[in-house]
Amino acid sequence: MIEGNITRVTLDPNNPSKGKTDWERVDAMTEEEIHAAALSDPDAQPVAPEELEEFKPVTDAKSYSERERK
Repeated sequence: MIEGNITRVTLDPNNPSKGKTDWERVDAMTEEEIHAAALSDPDAQPVAPEELEEFKPVTDAKSYSERERK
């Protein structure tokens, strides 16, 4: 991992940001509406079962990342 590629963010506990999500609107949506909204997002398309088979499980991410640094 290259240190220059890491973005660090410090949150201000006195000014908590809840982002731009309208949670009241989300809470009012049905499961079908949520599913349709998710499918309409081009950056969040579902993964096909064949694609899932290509993923490799990482059971212990912390030790994996520590091992990669050495």
